[in-house]
Amino acid sequence: MEVENVPAHCPLLFLMPESKLPTTLKPVDLTGRQLGDYQLLRRLGRGGMADVYLAKQGSLRRNIALKILKPDLAKDVSYVQRFQREAQAAANLVQANIVQIYEVGEVQGFHFIAQEYVQGRNLKQYLNRYGAVEPVMAINVIRQCALALQKAGELHVIHRDIKPENIMLSTKGEVKITDFGLARINNSASKQALTSVGVTMGTPLYMSPEQVEGTAIDQRSDIYSLGVTAYHMLAGHPPFQGDTALVIAVQHVKDTAIPLNELRRDIPLELCQLIEEMMAKIPSDRVDSATQLIKNLRRIKIDLDEDWEMIVEKLATSEQYVMESSIGWSQAKLEATRQLQTVMKGNLRPWWRSSSTFAALLLLCILGMAGGWVLATQTAPSALLNVEQIAQSDVPKMKTAQQQYNEAQMASDRFEKVLQEKYWLAVEENFPVAEAPVNAKNKRILIVRRSKERLAEFYMKDSQWADALAIFNEFVQYDELLGKEFRDIGYSGQAIVFDEMPVEGFEGGEEERTAKIRTAIGNVKTTSSLNSLMKSLFEKVKKKVDRNLDSFEGLDAPSEIQNDSSRYLRFFRVSQVS
Repeated sequence: MEVENVPAHCPLLFLMPESKLPTTLKPVDLTGRQLGDYQLLRRLGRGGMADVYLAKQGSLRRNIALKILKPDLAKDVSYVQRFQREAQAAANLVQANIVQIYEVGEVQGFHFIAQEYVQGRNLKQYLNRYGAVEPVMAINVIRQCALALQKAGELHVIHRDIKPENIMLSTKGEVKITDFGLARINNSASKQALTSVGVTMGTPLYMSPEQVEGTAIDQRSDIYSLGVTAYHMLAGHPPFQGDTALVIAVQHVKDTAIPLNELRRDIPLELCQLIEEMMAKIPSDRVDSATQLIKNLRRIKIDLDEDWEMIVEKLATSEQYVMESSIGWSQAKLEATRQLQTVMKGNLRPWWRSSSTFAALLLLCILGMAGGWVLATQTAPSALLNVEQIAQSDVPKMKTAQQQYNEAQMASDRFEKVLQEKYWLAVEENFPVAEAPVNAKNKRILIVRRSKERLAEFYMKDSQWADALAIFNEFVQYDELLGKEFRDIGYSGQAIVFDEMPVEGFEGGEEERTAKIRTAIGNVKTTSSLNSLMKSLFEKVKKKVDRNLDSFEGLDAPSEIQNDSSRYLRFFRVSQVS
């Protein structure tokens, strides 16, 4: 088979027949096994070289991630050496944005790396579930990854496989780079490199042109891969796609990606230009180091302190759901294993060797199947995925208000709109503030109010402006002690809703709406309480008002504003609002 337009230096790895590539045996799940000091609780993921398990380290009583080299690969000395080099390359990289290595070893024939367990999910899982991210999240991810690469650069370590799967997002909003399995120590003092020039390693979707061509690389290769990852975050898909690894690899060398600012208008132009520079084909045209990348990020005109509340909530609640379900299954699996071992070690006579018992059980199975078929045909239920039927079901009451809130957060990703609304309403219905214990009343108040904030956002996304406005009107009435941040949310929400509502809803027409928007904006003391969604919407409304200030001079201000000159000035000097 001939392939056209293959780069002159394209390594043979891409052209190698599948039959010549390393193969692995049928995967074995080691969940429940005890390997030395580690009890394997559940499998977190599978890679080309190793499986990763959540494990409990008995001596230190902590959860760790245990990476275990696949048994068939462990027979190959080169794979074992590469696996060990991963730990050696990462062990000295002690930095907050790098997954830490605790131990590397071998027990019971299994080669393992014990490393920091990051509770959360990787960036690929996040993108698969939520799609393209907001610019503020992209900048934060790039910045934290750059800090990790900066530390790696100090020790002359090149990652070589920066991609969403190797970027972890913790439930606290921390970003950590993992998997230095392809790392190369680029040290001129050392005659032996960990991987040789001419051998391509990495993932084609995020691979730099020099990796594709098999030429020498430095940290700018990691910067290219991080740029491709950033493009994926903002566009919702990688810049280059194709049916084969070779097709994608050739695009990295020869093609230019569609500019991000043509795909999305809400991305700051400076960010688009920076990512384009990170993805330059020629290394000398790129950002030359992680340190320089961090400096360039600081120049982008965007609020980097914008909170991660909604992002962290998604990570925390979804991870809690996964942990509860999977650990419960793992415990059941462990208990079943123990019971099986008890039976196997005992002197009990196996039930299948008793002909009478076997015949009785067989008869019961036949009768049960026949009875089930009759019952199913006579009382056939409606379609399993009947949305109307599901939507009318009751929302389960949880043990605490926080758990009820978490369930509502999960419902926003799992159910239809009708049921999503019910889940949010259930927080206050099942846990009214008036019934909260004295010592937990303030916490109950905040949880209920936060659920109302999420409900208001739900209404806004569904263009239910009147319902959203009712919640925001309630927020502005809260007292200063516990309601200060919600009052800012309320006034911001009012401004957004007034701007979106049709002018027919205002008796005084456009003049009244303009006055109401400016009144709401003037009452916002700070935007620090707003999450990323609300802040973005509020800033757009505020900018629109700023642009229309000159044209407002010809309008007649409402009488209540005319009678109070100090308030009049405060309403119209919106540029002074923090």
